[in-house]
Amino acid sequence: MKDDVYDYDQQLYDRSFLNCYQRQAMVLYLTGIGYSPAQAGLVVTGFGVGSIAGTFVGGSVTGRFGARAVIVWSMVLCSVSIAGLAAVTAIVPLLIVGFAAGAFGQMYRPAAATMLADLTPPRRLVMMSAASRFGLNLGAAIGPLLGVWLAAAYSYQVVFVVNAVVNLIFAVVVLLVIPAGSGRRAREGAASDDAGPKDTARYRDLLRDGRYLLFLAGMFLTAVAEVQYQSTLPLEVQQRGYPTALYGALVALNGALVILVELPLTTLIQRFSMRTTVATGCLLLGVGLSLFGLPFGVWILILGAVVWTLGEIISAPSIGAYPAIAAPSPALRSRYIGALSTCQAAGWAVGPSIGTVLFQYVGGAVWVMCAGLGILACLGMRAGVRDLIAHEERARTA
Repeated sequence: MKDDVYDYDQQLYDRSFLNCYQRQAMVLYLTGIGYSPAQAGLVVTGFGVGSIAGTFVGGSVTGRFGARAVIVWSMVLCSVSIAGLAAVTAIVPLLIVGFAAGAFGQMYRPAAATMLADLTPPRRLVMMSAASRFGLNLGAAIGPLLGVWLAAAYSYQVVFVVNAVVNLIFAVVVLLVIPAGSGRRAREGAASDDAGPKDTARYRDLLRDGRYLLFLAGMFLTAVAEVQYQSTLPLEVQQRGYPTALYGALVALNGALVILVELPLTTLIQRFSMRTTVATGCLLLGVGLSLFGLPFGVWILILGAVVWTLGEIISAPSIGAYPAIAAPSPALRSRYIGALSTCQAAGWAVGPSIGTVLFQYVGGAVWVMCAGLGILACLGMRAGVRDLIAHEERARTA
């Protein structure tokens, strides 16, 4: 089982290797073939809406068909959709294919997290969540470099084709490496012994868990704040007259710290309660982003990046592990995970619009907003997160 988990984490790394460059490539490709920035943005928005739908649906189909089957089919269909981006040029087909690529590309996320939870004992899940993030962040660091090289040396169509091939390889690896019976605890929890698998869990069952809804609200607020580093921070750097390379350096600093520090630091962080780590991390993330609005030179931008990254490192592994632990039954596990992914994707989708409008009309108010969102997210997480592992451990040793 341990080897299955680490093999699976390596597959996540392979999966993320090019996909992190996908949205940027779509914008540059579409404007390069003659579409306006607004039209390109419309297609990327369709991709984002598809991502939200995909994570939501992914939670349901994982409970019905199992994590392994959902990962394989979502990657196969995502591969076809991404290849379609290189084949169509009319705006309506691009919107359809972009939506499909976003939906199928994100449908695997609840399935992947469910499989990881099924293969990992609860007390190790935070550490394995950090290991999974290590693979994803390493891919996110390398992917854009490879994407830029492919686009410069060949074309953006080649970027999409290679991306499609990577997704297809990921599906094949999961099909061949992950045993057919892996990650089925959620289905077995909803199955009867004589009638085969019956998925009776629904998303509406989650609505009765008020504390988990507070956790989801905190996650949405955190995502709205966090995405400002992608949409508004480059505008802030540009407005202050700094070179674009400074923005790249700040983002690279974030990625480097996460890759180098998160895994070893998680061995210490997981000793604290999930409520403490999640709430503290969300607060630090919002405060770190708010420092970008202070007019104290380059050093305050660097400090902001460090504090924001520290908040991400402290909170993200526990946030990734919590839904599987909080689900009251294995049958609901994929829905709890899917709800988290959906709220996060929704925050990433609406955050740029909110942040850029505030930046254009109210200036530094966007960074004040980040501080406020961090405080609200911290309060929501403090009220919503249960220390379930601690309770189980006390009961076991009593």
